[in-house]
Amino acid sequence: MKRPAHWLSASVALLAATLFVCPKPAAANTYNIFDLGTANGRTLDGLDAAGNVVISQTYGCGVASFTCYVTYVDGVAGTPTSSAPDLVYDDGTPCSSTPAGYNALKQVCNQGVVGLGSVYNPNGDKNGIYIGSGDNLQFLRNGSADQIFLNSVGTLAWTDGTGEEIFEAVDPPGPAVSPIPEPGSLLLVGTGLLWFTAAVRRRANR
Repeated sequence: MKRPAHWLSASVALLAATLFVCPKPAAANTYNIFDLGTANGRTLDGLDAAGNVVISQTYGCGVASFTCYVTYVDGVAGTPTSSAPDLVYDDGTPCSSTPAGYNALKQVCNQGVVGLGSVYNPNGDKNGIYIGSGDNLQFLRNGSADQIFLNSVGTLAWTDGTGEEIFEAVDPPGPAVSPIPEPGSLLLVGTGLLWFTAAVRRRANR
């Protein structure tokens, strides 16, 4: 019994779609963590959407200025100034709930992402700083969070009260993914499709 030709075409199309469209497992983000120096005499002021971190301190601008501001970009300090930088802060907002299994002393949310400092977690995870979405959180480092800010692109800044240090965690953009399959993949898929087409034709002609 011969099957209609459109049945053969549909089978080949289904196989091709399965090979190319099947989702790949997502890899965990790899954060670059920068130590922005001591927290003694210094306060984390804010974080903007571009990842600029502003710290105010009681020294560095001479005796005429009691407060001095330093802006950090990817862990690199700019020149201290006696006036606050003209930035629009994107610090995040308080979270409506704490992810299951975590005991957060400080937490912040922004665009569906949560950053928190957690201790004595009921789920057994170690104390420290976490970031992620929903209940799927990634551990960044040990310590606590006396202050914590999270911008809309996932950059996290916090003051570690345990070690008296200020940190920033930046999620660098991943490499561009080409929509064109590699030649080796094309050859493998093409060979498979030819074999599958021949097998289906033999069955259809019986």
